[in-house]
Amino acid sequence: MRTDFGKVASDYAKYRDSLPAILFEQLANKGFRFKDQDVIDLGSGSGIFSRDLNKHGARVIGIEPSDELIKEAVRIDQSLGINNISYVRAQAEDFTLSRTYPMFTAVRAWHWFQRINVIKNIKRYLEPHGHLIVINSIFKPDSDIAQKTFEVLINNGIELKPAGSNAETKERRNGFPVNWFDEWQNHSFHVVGEWQQDYEGKYSHEEWCGKMRSVSWLTNIDESKRMKVTRELLNKLCDDHETLNVPHQFSIVILKYALQDKTER
Repeated sequence: MRTDFGKVASDYAKYRDSLPAILFEQLANKGFRFKDQDVIDLGSGSGIFSRDLNKHGARVIGIEPSDELIKEAVRIDQSLGINNISYVRAQAEDFTLSRTYPMFTAVRAWHWFQRINVIKNIKRYLEPHGHLIVINSIFKPDSDIAQKTFEVLINNGIELKPAGSNAETKERRNGFPVNWFDEWQNHSFHVVGEWQQDYEGKYSHEEWCGKMRSVSWLTNIDESKRMKVTRELLNKLCDDHETLNVPHQFSIVILKYALQDKTER
């Protein structure tokens, strides 16, 4: 079943959190600075990472298939006085652009793509020796908050399988399915950097429940059940501290596109 995050666009926009600032510090230390850079952000959702790129000086075009999420992205941008991010309603597999660009990003999105089709499409518009940055993040499953969350979801019959193509294999490299690296390599995308970073997300009880309503496990269920599940979770958290400190981890891989010959595109 296709996961349509447009169904939970309001919660997605309100409760999905940005990646920590250390990510951009690490990228800067590796020579990636975004001031005056043109970046295409694939699967841009409600514009979370697009705005982070913009904050660091990038000119950003977000590619997003959901009208509802684009509307939320534009609404938030306008509320913050941001008027220089563009959004294109398109799938990552079949977007079209008028020229090539030096950088593409995909944050918390690659596992939802038809990956080979996306890679081929990126190659039409990525400059030779340009970069693709793929990032994912998770909340770590062994924390007390995670365990309480899983208990409530399981008790309500929610299947806790990995999202999208993360479920294809259990083998991991740097947090990503290991087969992705062969796919990138076979299409002339060469790894030039990869790492993971632990960090802590801080949430009120309401914010954590709102985030859970926006995740893929709950996206395709009936709205009334989604609210019932998170009401039970809210009650489960009542004895916890007012601010929940939830361990997270992000994974990042930086890929450089090195054309092998002129016919490859």
